[in-house]
Amino acid sequence: MISGLSLLAGVLLALGAARLPQASWAWMAAAASASVLLSPIRRVALARRLALLLAGLTLACLSIARWQEARLLPGTADSRVLLEGIVLTVPARRGAELFFDAEVRVREGQAAGDRLRRARLAWRDPAIEPRVGERWRLVARLGTADSFSNFTGPDLERAAFRERVHFSAQVLPAALNARLSLADDSIDGLRAWIALRIAGHVDDPDAAALITALAVGLTSGMSTDQWRVFNATGTTHLVAISGLHVTLFALLAFWAARTLWRCLPFPGFVQREPFALSSGLVAAGGYSLLAGFSVPTQRTWVMLAVFAGARLCARHVGAGRTWSLALIAVLLFDAFAPLAAGFWLSFIAVGVILAIESTALTRAPRIRRAIILQLSVTLALAPLTFAVFGGVSLVGIAVNLVAIPVISFLFVPLVLAGGLASWLYPSLDGLLYDAAARLYEWLWPAMVSAADVEFAQWRLDPPLWWYALAVPAAVLMLRWPLVLRLTAAACVLPLVFPLSRLPEPGDLRVSVLDAGGGSAVLLATHGHVLLFDTGDAWNTHGSRVARVVNPALDALGTRRVDLLILPALNPERAAGAASLAVERGVQRILSGGGWPGTSLPVARCGDAHFRWEGVDFETFAAGQAADACVLRVTAGAHSLLLAGDLDTSAERQLLARLAPRSLASDVVVMSRQASASGSSPQWIDSTRAAVAVATGGVAGSNARAETIARWRAAGAQVFDTRRDGGIEFCLGTHGIAVRGPARAARYPFAWRRFQ
Repeated sequence: MISGLSLLAGVLLALGAARLPQASWAWMAAAASASVLLSPIRRVALARRLALLLAGLTLACLSIARWQEARLLPGTADSRVLLEGIVLTVPARRGAELFFDAEVRVREGQAAGDRLRRARLAWRDPAIEPRVGERWRLVARLGTADSFSNFTGPDLERAAFRERVHFSAQVLPAALNARLSLADDSIDGLRAWIALRIAGHVDDPDAAALITALAVGLTSGMSTDQWRVFNATGTTHLVAISGLHVTLFALLAFWAARTLWRCLPFPGFVQREPFALSSGLVAAGGYSLLAGFSVPTQRTWVMLAVFAGARLCARHVGAGRTWSLALIAVLLFDAFAPLAAGFWLSFIAVGVILAIESTALTRAPRIRRAIILQLSVTLALAPLTFAVFGGVSLVGIAVNLVAIPVISFLFVPLVLAGGLASWLYPSLDGLLYDAAARLYEWLWPAMVSAADVEFAQWRLDPPLWWYALAVPAAVLMLRWPLVLRLTAAACVLPLVFPLSRLPEPGDLRVSVLDAGGGSAVLLATHGHVLLFDTGDAWNTHGSRVARVVNPALDALGTRRVDLLILPALNPERAAGAASLAVERGVQRILSGGGWPGTSLPVARCGDAHFRWEGVDFETFAAGQAADACVLRVTAGAHSLLLAGDLDTSAERQLLARLAPRSLASDVVVMSRQASASGSSPQWIDSTRAAVAVATGGVAGSNARAETIARWRAAGAQVFDTRRDGGIEFCLGTHGIAVRGPARAARYPFAWRRFQ
């Protein structure tokens, strides 16, 4: 086990290094490692572990250097390139856009040449939808709107780096866009074909999405509500094809091979056990490839291979060595695997199970053993679950005791049988998929009921120092005396009685969130929370609340929003407001203007004043039809102005209606997302801001650059969320304190920055 951990430590050192060593040093470390591992010195434990650490360091450094050489960043706001390459992934649809990865060469434009690069492409309303394996020629603009960086929440840039994406681009409408060749036969093509078969046979889109996820590992069709239910009930691991499913499939194949062995023409030519073990291993490998060969499936297949190899060679391989060999194999296959949450969840969960099963002195009854294993895995994964998902499921243990056997032994076999039938007997797959969909209809209401329990999920963002206590406490909870385990349980107390993260009375905490093309600002006083805008832009369908706003609320240690102000109401913001009201709860909603298609209880924004814990809030209605809402907040001697969707004419109208000094503010969030239609010179002069923040909009556009230049010429310090990520301010009796930008705080290492 120590050998695998040594290799992992070397990989982590490289991934967390502030500066990468030169290539010559990396090759010297590789030579030193190889000289130890290939010589008798490897029998010395310390030398072997040090050599593996150097090997992991070298492997990760060389992988990072190779990615850096091929990385491509937009040189200007409109960097257009002509791409030619093969579609690598099954395209996923989100609204009107298709998202997929492609291995491409840049034929014309920036960095044109023969180098192969992995591109993450978005294509809006394509006339012909691309399929995996096809070769295309595409005109694209470098950069994407779906990228944001905050102090909390999903880390899209790390995910892109982990998958070795060299650049992102938006496919543009052009006559040059053309399919050059059709796809050859491949595993990914088979996955896409099975997904189409499932969609054609199952009418319920949610049932079809779950069946597709379990059959071929494609989860893009899963709805937001489905993910909410699975997260709340702690059953997300059952949705993605996990090691449990691969192991089950291997066991089924092993049993079938043992049964069919007698039917072979020459059964004496090969012995039954080797034939069954080999068949099970091959079947598990095929299923892993069909599922996309994710880290959990890689780990499971390697462990099955070690077990099968040991049985065939009549050797005993301990649980620790099997776990270590699987870890080494995964890291050698992909040095960036530790950047994926599934890597840690998979290996820690299996390590806990192996540790408990291998150290048990007596065999407990099956039900009791299942409860002990489920409880142990949940406790061991709790710190990681808080860090990755921002909470743990309190009903997960009870739900998993029922869901694991039902899904693993009823639902998954039906899905797998349907997948095999699609390939071998297409006339039968519809019956099997219909049976799986009917089972889903029976089970889903119970899952929703469990997820809707008031305290189904415990959401929290613990401080960093808590993890230093929680990790050793999770280890003590496994196989230690009762007194030590009770001592370890004390680490729960900081979560039960957390320190308030809300500011003192009279102070204001402002979080200007990076929401991509949209804007969202979270304001917190000592006892209230206000959200200005939902972060949604065109075609986001309210998704920014879950991905941007909810993690920021968890970081504050609160769930509800006392007041939601929408600068103007449109379908996207209405969807975000509805999502926030369902997921977290909103006491009151104000909006500039109205939208006739919404059923939300929205009040019109007008000139009003209210006070929370010594902080003054003022709202102003602006625009010709009073269809825009502006917010000004004063904490102590300092003020913040949120201009929302004001254009230049609305700015002039509001300035003419109010006293000249009434809008003067220390911090201003630019109107119209820093576009050319807002931030007139008169507005900039009247606000007299020391700090101006540009949010949303089109990153790097000429109009945005001109707007920012006007604010800088007026003497303001400018932050741009599209470039810098999220920004936080504290206003009050102690002045103005700035935290950020989030991109620099979250990516302190130069080699990890995308921009």
